[in-house]
Amino acid sequence: MSNEIRIIDQDGVTASVAQLRSKAFVSELTNEDLENVAYTAKALKNPIKNIDDEVKKRLANGSQFVHISTSEVSKQTLASDDDKVKQAFYNKYGLAAFVVKSPTQLKKQFGESIQDDLDKVIVYITQNRVKYD
Repeated sequence: MSNEIRIIDQDGVTASVAQLRSKAFVSELTNEDLENVAYTAKALKNPIKNIDDEVKKRLANGSQFVHISTSEVSKQTLASDDDKVKQAFYNKYGLAAFVVKSPTQLKKQFGESIQDDLDKVIVYITQNRVKYD
């Protein structure tokens, strides 16, 4: 018997993590089995996040693990609060070099007084979201 992690749904159907990594395996599940596995996977999201958060916190506090460590990565950003940089990019590339902030970001920056202007230009887009009952 393997020590591999398995998901067992309420009907006793088991699926190993290796099987669930395979899109071919998942595509062969019946709708009922897929729904059961989806509910189980959804139930695991919060506990997994809690574990990840605790590991990150302990690593930040100096704890060491045998197989878990941090690595340094670099991320590119622009000095977006520098008006000289903004002006130089605007002069060279025009408005195409800028991204308009979301309505929430604009309200946070300019307060509720921007709401009248937003009401004139906000476009509502509907999306289908997965809902678990």
